[in-house]
Amino acid sequence: MEEKTMNIKRRGFLTLSGAVGVTLAVSSLGGPVFAQEKSFRLGYSQFWGTNTFLRTQIAGARKAMKEWEAKGVKVDLLVTNGGDTDTTKQVGDLEDLYTQGIDGLLIFPGDSVVLADPIKNIYNANKIPVVVTDIGLGSGEWATYVVTANEEGGRMAADYMAKNVAKGAKVIVFDHGPAVQCIIDRNRGFEERAKELGLTVLPRKVMKLSLEDGRRTMEDTLTEIPDIAGVFFQNHAPTIGAEATLEAANRLDVKLVNFDTDPTAYRLVKEGKILGTIVQNPFEMGYAGMNSMLTVLTGGTPDKLIELPPRLMTKDNAAEFANEPQVLDAKAE
Repeated sequence: MEEKTMNIKRRGFLTLSGAVGVTLAVSSLGGPVFAQEKSFRLGYSQFWGTNTFLRTQIAGARKAMKEWEAKGVKVDLLVTNGGDTDTTKQVGDLEDLYTQGIDGLLIFPGDSVVLADPIKNIYNANKIPVVVTDIGLGSGEWATYVVTANEEGGRMAADYMAKNVAKGAKVIVFDHGPAVQCIIDRNRGFEERAKELGLTVLPRKVMKLSLEDGRRTMEDTLTEIPDIAGVFFQNHAPTIGAEATLEAANRLDVKLVNFDTDPTAYRLVKEGKILGTIVQNPFEMGYAGMNSMLTVLTGGTPDKLIELPPRLMTKDNAAEFANEPQVLDAKAE
């Protein structure tokens, strides 16, 4: 892998990221204005880029771009979609973005280990700044990591689950990302807290990230563990599939708590068919990530870690989330 990526040729790369000695003025709004217009080409590599969560990240990044353009900094943003859950495709996307001469990379990595290699061997090796949003990398260097407080979110999910099932009840994690750092953190938070609260935590089931696998894994679990009381998910898509299985089996006594939402999952929470959802802020992830990248490229030093607080959405407070970008299915353009 290293020999291949290190020999990739680039087309017309401008080292604008080194232009840190820019002249600034102060606008009436209190922000810096650049005496000479700056222009950067950036890449945003996404895994499962058609997902509402990822499109919302892009929408946040574009808002930040508009604000920087008002200060004299223009951005040409190249967005790639890693084949809808294909990490091999995302590795290829990173190689392609490099050949297109990008000045900086934002990335939502599909795997914390696999995607670390091209980050180290291409971007770190060529001193191209990297900003990571949501899913972390196991190794390599980055200017900023924007992430939800995932372990806290897992603990919040366990707290709410424990309020809605009997003490000692059996609960389980359906895990679609055993090598993904944010999911590792969520699972640890949920399982440790559930045990503290007296629930019986069963060994995880590993599954694919899809609605159909959520449906199938829930069917298998009802057969194998008929007295299962609750399931914790890291994404809304398999949760929707699992809910369909429970509804067909007339088993809505089984409680589901998940991370993330979309219009369908939001409706199911409002109807009480999904017990609760840990809501992240992907719009802010993209917004903060783009601000960090442009801060680096214009000579500043952004925060190394930006940790965003999760929120719990339930049937009782769902109306407060009606205008969330994920619920409205925000488009990137």
